[in-house]
Amino acid sequence: MQHTERMKWQKTDADFLQTLDFVAFDTETTGLWAPANRIVELGAVKFRLGEYACNRFQALVNPERPIPAETAAIHGITNSMVQNADTVAPVLEEFMDFCGPDAIMVAHNAMFDIFFIGCELDRTGLPLPENIIVDTVDIFRRFCPGLDSYSLLSLARQFHISKTQNHRAADDAALVWRLFLHASEEFPYVSNLKAFRRLFTTYAMAQWQGETRELPSEYADIRVAIDEKRRLEISYQRDSQLAQTRVIRPSQVHWHKSNFYVSAYCELTESERTFRLDRIKEFKLIR
Repeated sequence: MQHTERMKWQKTDADFLQTLDFVAFDTETTGLWAPANRIVELGAVKFRLGEYACNRFQALVNPERPIPAETAAIHGITNSMVQNADTVAPVLEEFMDFCGPDAIMVAHNAMFDIFFIGCELDRTGLPLPENIIVDTVDIFRRFCPGLDSYSLLSLARQFHISKTQNHRAADDAALVWRLFLHASEEFPYVSNLKAFRRLFTTYAMAQWQGETRELPSEYADIRVAIDEKRRLEISYQRDSQLAQTRVIRPSQVHWHKSNFYVSAYCELTESERTFRLDRIKEFKLIR
């Protein structure tokens, strides 16, 4: 999953930044909202400023659910590609070992990747790392203001790094790495970690958790099903479709954009699904 690559870095003035390990990283997923979706690929590039070598990490992940066709059309990762891959827990453990506890992590639109990795860590019971995370969108907005677009591909094109983007995690992480190297030519002298934090907007993996809310009292049986690991029979209606009876095993409640969602194993589809609470028309606890 790892290999070493060499690339020249131009800056020669020694400073604190050259003592730090950086990890540019990216995820590919089954969809856009982390509580309802899963990671299908993790990619990363570990490097130091002022050194020529970097290490790469790449791993496909079995999401234990089908990859929607419209998503596969974007990143090209199909169900057959991930069916024999490791599930997310061992991949995350290897990824965090690759990063190390002290590396500064770098992502583009970082909160998207933070949200997915954080959700996956929470599901698997793995601890949230405390690494500092910076976002190349923030960095380029500060050091290159006034650009028409700050998308990954647009920046790669504007700074002659790449003309294309194939939406694979390792390749996109490499674009983030090269963009960070380009931006670093504009960084001022940094003497310590405190000064680094003042220079950049920083994030942490714990920020994925967002707002938590208690279920309204009329949904008390759903909370009982979660706490006691019981089955729940629901009548679920999506859009204009007829309501459908399902048996689910709810595991978690999420609040997103003014709606509650319930993550659950659905016995009808034999997979994990996410159900919007206001679309559950009826429900009852069953054994």
